[in-house]
Amino acid sequence: MSSRTPIPTFILKTYQMLEEQKHANIVSWTAQGTSFIVHNQQEMEKQVLQNFFKHSNYSSFVRQLNLYNFKKVRSTEGQIFKHKCFRKGMKSMLQFIKRRNQEDLVNPAIQEEPTIQIKEEQNLFKECAIDIKETNNKLKEDMKLLQETSSYLIDQMQNLNHFVYNQSVDIEVKFKQVGQMLHAINEELRQENKSETQTNKFLGEYKQIKEYEFQESKIGSPNPYVDYNSTALNPLDYECFIDSFL
Repeated sequence: MSSRTPIPTFILKTYQMLEEQKHANIVSWTAQGTSFIVHNQQEMEKQVLQNFFKHSNYSSFVRQLNLYNFKKVRSTEGQIFKHKCFRKGMKSMLQFIKRRNQEDLVNPAIQEEPTIQIKEEQNLFKECAIDIKETNNKLKEDMKLLQETSSYLIDQMQNLNHFVYNQSVDIEVKFKQVGQMLHAINEELRQENKSETQTNKFLGEYKQIKEYEFQESKIGSPNPYVDYNSTALNPLDYECFIDSFL
């Protein structure tokens, strides 16, 4: 098998410039990787070209691209340059990029090389397709596992919400019960206070009655041994009165 055709220096350096990605904000591959875009021509001259080429002239760089049959497309983001054999991650295809004045002078014996390379590239594409398919299957499995995990978490969350709701209901019931108990206690205390007030009232009335009877009994029968100014009542009278309420 014949050796590969050497890659033109200009093409190789341009490819290295894009692969380095150091100045991706100035020049970079497009999202599809089938072309590259110059975002800022002025910065391209100041910061990029002199690092890869012997000049920093952007116009000279564009003329070189034209000599190698790159197509220029204008966009709102900048200038896009593309070539069918200049693609991201496919360095082996760079050897098929020729200057215009060389395309018609290629040795027929060397022309067989692209056919072999194309077959190699096709095999590479097949391997990539297989890898993509396997990766896609793995992603589907991961997605299925993620869905199952998500469903489990949702169930757990629902159970937790149900538990919290039941606990809140139980707490509310207990609060109501405590409130009812406090109300009953307050009502009982109120009744006791009312009963005590009534008892004191009856005792006062009874005391007044006894005083009145005692004063009446003193009229017409003075007794030097009786203290008529005293309002004290017989303790037995109080005991009888209290026993009448028990």
